[in-house]
Order: sequence, then C-alpha cells, then structure tokens
Amino acid sequence: MREKAKQIQNTLGQEHITLERHGITLTMSGNMEVEILKLNSELDAETQAKYVKELLNDAMKKVQRVMAEKMKSMGNLNIPGLS
Repeated sequence: MREKAKQIQNTLGQEHITLERHGITLTMSGNMEVEILKLNSELDAETQAKYVKELLNDAMKKVQRVMAEKMKSMGNLNIPGLS
C-alpha cells in the first residue's frame, strides 16, 4: 500500500495544471505545489489578489480531479472527497 501511494505521488508530481486569467498565469503541480506565478503589472494589487485567489482555487479543484482519475486508474483506491 505504501509503495503504491509513493508511485501515485511520483506520477502526480509529473502532472501540471496551467491556468491564465486577465494576464495572470499560474502553474500548479499534481502535488498541489505552485510552480509558476506570473502577475500582470497593469492590474492594481487588489485586483491581482482577487484573480490569484480565483486561479489558486480553480487549479486546486482541477488537480484534485486529476488526482482522483490517476488514483482510479492506478489502483482503484477510494479516498473520500476525491472520487
């Protein structure tokens, strides 16, 4: 079980989700780590914060969906909240 979990974690680490909105780009790994964040200098700080928050939330949801699909395909692990 531990080895399968490590295998899934390694596979997820190779996945990347990139989202762009209003000139702000966010890339998140399958391990839910932000890898790239490019801001739009033409936006004020409050607007940038709003869009970054939206991008983070959307990226986490997408990564969770990818995680669920990978886990299903790699071993039929049922984890609450991911299936």
